[in-house]
Amino acid sequence: MLAKIISLVTGCVTFLGGFLVVWGAVQLGRSFGNRGGGGEGMEAGIATIAGGAIIIAAAVYFGQLDTSWMPA
Repeated sequence: MLAKIISLVTGCVTFLGGFLVVWGAVQLGRSFGNRGGGGEGMEAGIATIAGGAIIIAAAVYFGQLDTSWMPA
């Protein structure tokens, strides 16, 4: 039971992290089109990509937790 819950949470959090990585890439791409000082948009895009990657890494770690001590 606990393993199924951890699997579900891991999948949802991984999806969220992937979404943030893609959204950050969109922000980064849009900042290149902004010729009048796109530095702020570029910083936001890079920060969003990095945050999404950290969330994905946390989800992978969470999915590797040992639940063998729980009774079936």
